[in-house]
Amino acid sequence: MRYRSRCLAALLSLALLTAACGDEPAALDHGGYALEPVPGDFDDAPSRVRGSLVESVRIGERLLFADRVDPDLIEGDGGGVVVGPNGVDELLSGVQKTALDPFDVLAGFGAIGSNGQLDNEQKHKLLSITILSLPDAEQAGAAAHAMAAADFGANAENAPLPPLPEYPAALSHWRPGVPTVGSWLVWKNLVIRVYAKVIDPRAEVLTDLLTRTYRAQLAELDTFVPTPPADLATLKLDSGHLLTRMVKTGEYWPDRWEFMVYGPRSYALLLDKPSARLRDFEASSIDAVAVAHNKFLHRAKDQDAAQTHAENEEKVLLAADYTAITAPALAGVSCFRAARPNTEVSAARRFVCVVRRNEFVVRMYSNQESDVRQLAVAQYALLSGSR
Repeated sequence: MRYRSRCLAALLSLALLTAACGDEPAALDHGGYALEPVPGDFDDAPSRVRGSLVESVRIGERLLFADRVDPDLIEGDGGGVVVGPNGVDELLSGVQKTALDPFDVLAGFGAIGSNGQLDNEQKHKLLSITILSLPDAEQAGAAAHAMAAADFGANAENAPLPPLPEYPAALSHWRPGVPTVGSWLVWKNLVIRVYAKVIDPRAEVLTDLLTRTYRAQLAELDTFVPTPPADLATLKLDSGHLLTRMVKTGEYWPDRWEFMVYGPRSYALLLDKPSARLRDFEASSIDAVAVAHNKFLHRAKDQDAAQTHAENEEKVLLAADYTAITAPALAGVSCFRAARPNTEVSAARRFVCVVRRNEFVVRMYSNQESDVRQLAVAQYALLSGSR
């Protein structure tokens, strides 16, 4: 191993190893984890599944943040890539997903923003935006009409909303007296689907909200160039080789939750307070976030920006009721223990280490303290290698 310490043979204990060779990962306990990158072939052959994921994230980089329309909608209430191997499987209602069955939906991304008042129906507001990509404008128009018709027919009390003056082609309906609205608008080969809940159940309030939403969303899409369907399967998941910079702990298979590379905007939309998290990313010039099972790599513009981001990651963990524990004796590595197990997620979250090296910051989790420390040592070695 290129990181093997010259003094390894002469040292008889981990304590002495740490004291004598503090920044040599090979001298520390890294368990069975590799200290060198493990290559993968996930980007080699054409793949429609991979291309759909990549195009979905490209769309997510242009998705509107809800608080741009209503500053109260600062909470992230779910979202992400909405198209899987079997079609659209997230965010849309059952009847809308069924209406899409005859169509070839290439990609899609959506997110829900709210004011966090889920337990108070009278004060709860939300804005859900989903953008779907279809092969051409004609199919996008047909898909929008199919979804709108299916959704309209799902409740006998639904009524058309008066046309939006700025966007007369939008298909919108509501239930008079109920403060919710559904709407669909086609732009190029994309379908923009909006669902919103307000407090004041008047048609003019809903019309105003839809108008401002479409205006802002179309501005975000202004320079977006959808990938031609024929090129979809050639899109690369990881042109920056970020995924193989992380310790291999699972299969190399493109997956929206387990093995994916996001841009800063699309990844922020997955988090609890999207705009606040995006501001954190912008402060450190984070331009990509790679997810590989229990590890999350953030790429900053340089080493100083990575230091800023690592410090912010540590603050977030401390605010989430983690406490610092002893970390491996490597510069830029810190570790933490959760005060209690997280019952809201099935993934391991009890122990976490943050590893900073060069322009990279990696956060990794495990349910075993010894394991997370071994992961951190191996991760430090991987980030220390040649680029």
